[in-house]
Amino acid sequence: MHRVHFYDTSAAAYEACLDQSPCILEGDVLAIVPEGVIGLASTDPLAVTIETGALRTLTPMSSARILRETTHDADQWRHAVELALAHHLPIAPRFLPFALRCVPLLPSQTVVALTLDDVMMAIDAIRHRETQLTKRAALIDAESSHGLFLNSALRKLATARRHLQRHPPATIPDHPCGPS
Repeated sequence: MHRVHFYDTSAAAYEACLDQSPCILEGDVLAIVPEGVIGLASTDPLAVTIETGALRTLTPMSSARILRETTHDADQWRHAVELALAHHLPIAPRFLPFALRCVPLLPSQTVVALTLDDVMMAIDAIRHRETQLTKRAALIDAESSHGLFLNSALRKLATARRHLQRHPPATIPDHPCGPS
């Protein structure tokens, strides 16, 4: 049987876990819907949602490692993830494997995390492609359909490169190594 405890704030949920009250057991689900936080009760409560509030989150790791490194079983994680999905709250990607396959995920419930290396590789690939297309564009009439297409592609590539350079990836909260 799964028990869910609803709180107005994540700080209140965290404090309730520390009170060692017999009403909250390890593995009970904590729901702080006003803050967009769902987590599991323990001596150090963990959030499964992207928003963590006063709860802690885990660094990215496989679901097998999550099971090895926490006291919670797969069923407890699944229950917390499903409750978060039922409330349409975005789930931290490392917990998505605990969702049942029949639960549809909205795009707002997933996130793509890029490392600085991913961004730098994409920028380098864009620069390489821009160089190739610039050389090709120099050999054809700029007013031809081919020339117009190449110039449009070059503008789009330059815009994409500028966006990547301006917006480095977000850091992972509570990551022990700091920014990626």
